[in-house]
Amino acid sequence: MIIIIPIFMYALFLDDLLRYAADVTEAVTSTPWDFTGQDYMKGEEKSSGVQGMARLMFCDHESSGDSYNQGQDCDATDHHDERAFVGHVCWLNDEGKAEQVTCKQVDTSVGNLGVGVYDQYRQQFGPQGGLYSCYAKAVVENYLLPKSFLQEFSNVDLSKENWKGKGDIHGNAKAGTDDTAYFLAQQDFAIVTDTLALNDKTASVKVSPDQKSGEMYDRVAKVYTGNQGFRLAQVEYQTFRRQLDAANILLPGVGDDALTPNVALPEAGEYTQKIENDQGGSNDFFATPWRDGAGDRHQKTANARGNYYMGCQNPESC
Repeated sequence: MIIIIPIFMYALFLDDLLRYAADVTEAVTSTPWDFTGQDYMKGEEKSSGVQGMARLMFCDHESSGDSYNQGQDCDATDHHDERAFVGHVCWLNDEGKAEQVTCKQVDTSVGNLGVGVYDQYRQQFGPQGGLYSCYAKAVVENYLLPKSFLQEFSNVDLSKENWKGKGDIHGNAKAGTDDTAYFLAQQDFAIVTDTLALNDKTASVKVSPDQKSGEMYDRVAKVYTGNQGFRLAQVEYQTFRRQLDAANILLPGVGDDALTPNVALPEAGEYTQKIENDQGGSNDFFATPWRDGAGDRHQKTANARGNYYMGCQNPESC
């Protein structure tokens, strides 16, 4: 019976260690995903903001019931009193062997392809894209197991230091060493975030062919004019256009400028459609050939054509 009691107590302590290790893993593996929901169009550094919110969430070692209040969830020690029975876990340690969730600065070299137009596009519209990584490590201290037990039969301690009654939990955690505390291995997790998307809800993506600026147009123009094929086509087009002008084939100001892209895209939900027998699907669609934004020429042509191919009412005379 004397032997069974410490074995049972030690099993409880091992259960605490496993649970705390899982808590550290949860904090580390969940935090980097917060980088996927950031507004990268604002251009500010993201690591410190995500890290700060993650620390407020997990400083009481769980992700539920958070007030995101430094004093309540972090500085107070009631979360230790309510959760721990044998071992107490903490993010604090003077030797640097425990640390709250920490996110490193983005590694922007990840994702570089070494392709001119792609790298230029990324530098202009997604400079904060790359590898975001976070890590954490914790210390666990014993508050129930006796340090030694039946030493007349063994010269090996049952556990490390028993900290019960030796100060407050945060202070004890800071003072822990390899001889007096248990340090959970550092956990690391990282994701690669693509920041090229238009994720600012206030930014308009609407653009018409006669519009040569805007969030969407600038992105299309970068790809259109930034590749090597465009440079070759530019010379040939300018030569061809001079020949047309010299021959008076084109009227002045008539025709599109092939050196700039024509982009047509309405706002989401601007146009709707009605589908018979639709089973609850969305009535919104994002683009239509009839509304090209430049006088709706497609729609006008179709209306003028009527029921006749190419508008020719009498095939023999066309």
